[in-house]
This record gives sequence, C-alpha cells and structure tokens, in this order.
Amino acid sequence: MEDVVAVEVRLKGGGKRYFMTWGRVQEAVDGSALESIVLDQCPTFDLGGVAVKARLCDTLQDASREPYFFEALVYFSQQRPSRTETWRTSMDRKMRRGKELYYLGRRKPTRK
Repeated sequence: MEDVVAVEVRLKGGGKRYFMTWGRVQEAVDGSALESIVLDQCPTFDLGGVAVKARLCDTLQDASREPYFFEALVYFSQQRPSRTETWRTSMDRKMRRGKELYYLGRRKPTRK
C-alpha cells in the first residue's frame, strides 16, 4: 500500500466512484480496514447511487480520469504527514468521521 491511495466504490446498478485518501494509516499492507471506512462514509457523499462495495486500487492511475483527481493530488501533495503514531491515530479518527476522504466526483454524461 502507498502513502496516498485511491479507493474504488461500486454502486448498486454497476456505477463506480473514487476517493483518494491516506494509505498505511490503519494497516501498512492490508487495505480492508480502509475499504470499510470508505464504504461506511459513502452515504455522506453525493455518489448518485448506493455504494455496495469498496476496493483499494492498485495505483492512483485507476482514478486518474475522475473530475477532481488533480485537485485531490495537489491537496495531498501539499500535506506533510509525520507518520508518527500520534499522526496515524489522529488521521484514523478523522477518516472514520469522513474527513481526509477526498471524493473525486462524478463524470458528467457525454452528450450525443
């Protein structure tokens, strides 16, 4: 797992949405706790559907076509995480409250 990660959320009906957030906070390798946190917080975001599953992406590239990808990338690149246990505990609490989960938005339907 990387320091900044993307999480894919699958919607009932087949759509996908993406979040960017900190990796290695809850666990250095296993992303299941982070997936659960993102899925638990989905109802607080306007996803345009009901989230049914979250999956930690292999790379940020998976989310790179989303509307707010670059804004999120700039946000995270400007932060200076200390990676101390105090920082990780604080960040874990924030993430569980829906903070530090950067929703990358929905793509607008293409016009025909």
